[in-house]
Amino acid sequence: MRSALSLERARAEDPPLLAALEAACHSHPWAESQLREEVSYGSPGAVLVLRGRGQPRETWGGIRAYCVYRLIVDEMHILNVAVAPAWRRQGLARWLLGFAMRKAAREGASRAFLEVRESNREALSLYEGLGFVRVGARRGYYSEPLEDAVLLAHEGLASGQP
Repeated sequence: MRSALSLERARAEDPPLLAALEAACHSHPWAESQLREEVSYGSPGAVLVLRGRGQPRETWGGIRAYCVYRLIVDEMHILNVAVAPAWRRQGLARWLLGFAMRKAAREGASRAFLEVRESNREALSLYEGLGFVRVGARRGYYSEPLEDAVLLAHEGLASGQP
């Protein structure tokens, strides 16, 4: 299945496609301007996309999943992850996050952080399966609907984990 996908940095023309995918995935999606800023931000960090190859460029320009992260000194901050609804539960997020974490480790990150909606059990399971542990909470962090965020951390990126 992965052989039909290519991994690449998001292109300058991708923010409208990413915003449309974002709207299909999240109750309070990032704006196109936020995604455009992250795409133009570049290193240290990235907007990585998994794109269908050899398939018609249907909805979202063939983008199946994407991950946004930044590096701050020796910390990877995972800002956003989304997988197209029809492509979920096929390991795309796990593979993409694993790749991004290994890339960040090669670039000097020793730990990773992220936050996730408390009710997002699938995402929590994914992150915990990648070695993240709960380190705190942010009360009322998310809106639409109002919800707490669970703070997760992953130590040991430099050791090659995950």
